[in-house]
Amino acid sequence: MEPNYTPRRAELLGATLRRFARRGARGHIAKLLAKTRPEDVAIQLRGLTPSEQLRVFGVLIADFPESAGEVLTELEPDLRLTILEGTEAPAIAGLLEHMPVDDAVALVDDLPDDLQEQVLAIVDVRQLAEVQEHLTYDDETAGRIMDSDYLALNEATTVGEAVSTINELAAETENLLYLYVVDGDGHLVGVSSLRQLLLSPRSSTLGEIATRGTIKVHTDTDQEEVAQLAARYDLLAIPVTDSSNHLVGIVTVDDIIDVFKEEATEDFFKMVGTSDDELVYQDRSFKVAGFRLPWLLINLVGLGFAGILVERFQVNLREALFLLTFVPVVMGMGGNLGSQTSTIAVRGLATGRIAHGQRKQFLWQQIKVGAILGLACATLAAAAAVLLETVFDPSGAELSISLAHYGAVVGVSLFLAILLASLNGALIPLVFERIGVDPAVAAGPLVTTTMDITGIVIYFGLASLLIDKLIH
Repeated sequence: MEPNYTPRRAELLGATLRRFARRGARGHIAKLLAKTRPEDVAIQLRGLTPSEQLRVFGVLIADFPESAGEVLTELEPDLRLTILEGTEAPAIAGLLEHMPVDDAVALVDDLPDDLQEQVLAIVDVRQLAEVQEHLTYDDETAGRIMDSDYLALNEATTVGEAVSTINELAAETENLLYLYVVDGDGHLVGVSSLRQLLLSPRSSTLGEIATRGTIKVHTDTDQEEVAQLAARYDLLAIPVTDSSNHLVGIVTVDDIIDVFKEEATEDFFKMVGTSDDELVYQDRSFKVAGFRLPWLLINLVGLGFAGILVERFQVNLREALFLLTFVPVVMGMGGNLGSQTSTIAVRGLATGRIAHGQRKQFLWQQIKVGAILGLACATLAAAAAVLLETVFDPSGAELSISLAHYGAVVGVSLFLAILLASLNGALIPLVFERIGVDPAVAAGPLVTTTMDITGIVIYFGLASLLIDKLIH
């Protein structure tokens, strides 16, 4: 297949594939697919109509079943679901038999319940047993995404015997990244890289050359933790063991990359108050609206409460309508900085950059940053408030405003709002993570609404205290 996928080649491939698909030129489609990598086919399917997508995928299933499975794993969730729903159950079952178990499990997970039952009812018995075993593990765990295709040999095996075995099994084993060493009962003893194996004396046993203290995970370890371990120790694969330390699978680097992408996408959607299921149901307006509505209702309640506060303060500040000029500034700046800080906190927790021992340091750092930003913005805002009231006097000549106190109210309020936003933006995700709630939920709408309310309380509360000095 053609390895050079330049933008120009991509454009030509897309145009050619569309032309063949519209003409129904099956033979030409097959020849084109034979020369194209699965990853590139997945990209080009997006530019076809639903009927053309099914036509091209039908050729893939019939002529290139192994490539068809790879194409499916590269597709976005919504397009993958569309194609699977338009494909017959026997054809999907045939695909599963050509796919690694972890990819087959992911594919089955995406199927609607009725189609899933049909597929599992006709898939190969051996493959069915492995897929069903993986499906017994919780979602987003190492057991769910692990691959059962790995190389493990007994610790009593000599290096020479191991090399011969690897040569024999190389064509059948996809994941020749590490050689795992087990005892007679299948317990994980250690691991050896292929380089270490080749450089060791042929007469040595695997138990003698294996690296002990292997980085490993349990079947119920969260997939995000698996990805963090792989990134921290630069591993291409991580062994997965059961509760008795039996080696049952490995999580490979391609799955680890997918986990990082999936978790980053999930956090992004949570931080804006929705779900990544929008990608699957993007053509169903009511379904998508249902994902967004809860957070919008929370925002509505929060901002309604903020409006009540404004009304309550209005009783005391009836003659100081000039204060309304900087309400959007105080609320907006606090909300923006809170969102920035919470985003940094969420990603720091997700990637392991903010470890348990670094949380006080992180909080203190964000407080200092907030103080610096608050001082800079408050100074500018206070100067702007004085300048605006000097040039434009919306209150008229009958009302005398103390410009110094007005500038102080604006400046001090904005400084406190920014400082508190920086503290809350860092603290709320840490608290959520501590109590076992995804810290991404704390970012975005929650922090913004909290800071809107806080900003109003600070601004009008300070103005109420200084009302006699503001107006004289």
